[in-house]
Amino acid sequence: MRKTTVPGRNTGMQCQIVEITPALAEKWLKQNTHNRNLRDRVVIAYARDMEAGRWAENGEAIKFAADGTLLDGQHRLNAIALSGSTVRMLVITGLENSTQETMDAGSKRRTADAFGLRGETNAAVLSSITKRVWMWDQGDYGFNGASPTTAEAAALLDQRPDLRRSAEIAVRTHSNFRCLPQSITGTAHHLFTRIDAGSTVWFFQRLADGAELPAGHPILTLRTRAVSEAADHRKTPPGRQMAYLVRTWNAVREGRSLARIIQDPDAPMPMPR
Repeated sequence: MRKTTVPGRNTGMQCQIVEITPALAEKWLKQNTHNRNLRDRVVIAYARDMEAGRWAENGEAIKFAADGTLLDGQHRLNAIALSGSTVRMLVITGLENSTQETMDAGSKRRTADAFGLRGETNAAVLSSITKRVWMWDQGDYGFNGASPTTAEAAALLDQRPDLRRSAEIAVRTHSNFRCLPQSITGTAHHLFTRIDAGSTVWFFQRLADGAELPAGHPILTLRTRAVSEAADHRKTPPGRQMAYLVRTWNAVREGRSLARIIQDPDAPMPMPR
């Protein structure tokens, strides 16, 4: 049954399941008078899950103090209002105002944790690759924007189970050549496989071992660049590292030598061909 009563002054903690409409969420947000700063990215991410029907009813509650003050749930309520969705949630009322200090104090469960609970092999690497592939597909080629929610990452993995193979190759490549992060090599492996799976196998074998590559070969140039940056302890942005891999891939595909790899900070990301 849908509940529409706005929590107000009461005594003792009470719990109920409520169908929270956008209008009700906006009404309750008027009681949000004592809370941390709102994080817009979190609201937008939650709203995407709600709109897609991926929001899980997991027992996390909207919480109100005995005087009606909203203590916990402002991001979820804002997401309901933004998405225009009606979402069923547990609502707890009658709490002491001081209990707000202890809310959200635990360690946040990450996508890697969720993948691990699902029994995924290489869960942390798989999570980071899945996130970057999701961002790439959104047009965020420099990996500077918002990450997917856990639900969005899980949905992408379900759609593209070959991401698991990319994680496996990233781990294997890293065991021989540690100068590029696994999240980047795995993302590149997935994107290149979409274009030419056979060439991708050879490309990553040579990236890992550098065997029988003549001077000026693009992969040898990439390895030299990555080793140099690692030796200098440079913190190369992941978008630039991705550009190195794409430029190398394109040169190999075109049969060109590559004396050096340059990616200007303001230059657009090259697209793999």
